Amino acid sequence: MNIPLRVLIVEDSEDDVILLLRELKRGGCKPIFERVDTAAAMTDALDKRTWDIIISDYSMPNFSAPDALKLMQKSELDLPFIIVSGKIGEDTAVSAMKAGVHDYIMKNNMARLVPVINRELHEAKARREHKQAEEALQESEAKNRALLDAMPDMMLRISKDCTILDFKAAKNLDPQAPNKFLNMKLNEILPSEVVQQAVYFTGQTLQTGETQLFEFQFEEKGKLNVYEARFVISGQDEVLAIVRDITERKQAEMLRLENEQLLYANKAKSEFLATVSHELRTPLTSIIGFSLLLKEMKHGELNEKQESYVDNILTGSSHLLNLISDILDTTKIEAGKLELTIGKMSVHKVLNETLNLIKENAETHNVILKIEIDPQLNVIEGDQRRLKQILLNLLNNAVKFSKKEGGTVTLTTKKEGDMAKFSVSDTGIGIREDDIGKLFNMFQQVDTGNTRQYSGTGLGLAISKQLVELHGGSIMVESEYGKGSTFSFLLPISQSPEGTLLHPF
Repeated sequence: MNIPLRVLIVEDSEDDVILLLRELKRGGCKPIFERVDTAAAMTDALDKRTWDIIISDYSMPNFSAPDALKLMQKSELDLPFIIVSGKIGEDTAVSAMKAGVHDYIMKNNMARLVPVINRELHEAKARREHKQAEEALQESEAKNRALLDAMPDMMLRISKDCTILDFKAAKNLDPQAPNKFLNMKLNEILPSEVVQQAVYFTGQTLQTGETQLFEFQFEEKGKLNVYEARFVISGQDEVLAIVRDITERKQAEMLRLENEQLLYANKAKSEFLATVSHELRTPLTSIIGFSLLLKEMKHGELNEKQESYVDNILTGSSHLLNLISDILDTTKIEAGKLELTIGKMSVHKVLNETLNLIKENAETHNVILKIEIDPQLNVIEGDQRRLKQILLNLLNNAVKFSKKEGGTVTLTTKKEGDMAKFSVSDTGIGIREDDIGKLFNMFQQVDTGNTRQYSGTGLGLAISKQLVELHGGSIMVESEYGKGSTFSFLLPISQSPEGTLLHPF
């Protein structure tokens, strides 16, 4: 058959090697061999080549079979080691076998050589395969253990009568817990209501063979946690319970539901406010219109008292109309439906028109209006009506919060790179440092006492901030309590939003 056989021969006699090779060939082997007779030569041969078997004479002048065996064992090779000798006693052979020699053959009985070699090669192969299987099993077990250890879940192997047969602690549990709970019954460590569920679902799992899932609550260190238990078949009359702490998930679900409810309520509120504001605005416009006709006295004269009444109607109606407009703007902003109409505008013209709107109010409060325009800032792009609205909100506040004796309000513009800076400074009552963070909140005023000194809804600054940000700008405030405030905002000088036409001023 000429089966290749890699043989390391430990022998000092060339003649004996020839006899050995002849016997191997006669037995159907095709030997690929190397002869060594010293420890150094054998070490070199083991390092350089791969061998199937080692055949060694027992005793040689400079070496021996026991020494050769030790060298092979030191190299941690699992090779069949066979002694072929002409003179070896039974006691010596037994000692050699105990040391690790696989078999010995007398030179006068060489017919045994090939059968012994075949047997030992087969057994060596079986040992290698067994070792590989064991290593693969250990590797698999190590991976499975690593996977189990990486899981945050608690795992229990439970018998039919709810005795804990095996236990893997959750990551946040005492590492000694498995030792404490083994062979204990569930009713010894869990509340009765949880045990009742566990008993029921253990029975259902064993009866149906289907995975069972249930949730339960368990108090630990004064905190009520929520757990999810999954029961699966683990063996005859056994189930595997995988228990996961889902407290954070439950809290997140509750938070999500609450957020959804808040969003729904907020949407309903916005729709209600928009509807009511629209329904109020229509008759209010008529009231203002007819009041203006009465004030112009085109259809008859009014006495002094009647004229005062008409003025009160106009003042109250205008205030209410502004309030309704603010509410409509607020609902549009919250719904993301407020759109800007971008166009080019003259800064000087917008500022003067806005100051004219506030002029009468300023005179009533004995406030002097000043304007400082940067000559380099002539034209910007933006929504002209919304820019006036921002400026008017800031100017109205500056006048409203002036001191009793009056003061000064200064409107300033300045070109800063590709941005236009607008500032409204006053010498009024100022703002406490702790209150500055509240200024731009919806429906919130700094002065919110029951006997509030200054009227208003607290929407103006919040709307102004939103409008500035819709333009791609930012708003800021500096204030010293008792001395005055400066509100500033930056707007891009040039902007052309996608889909918005630029209209010349």
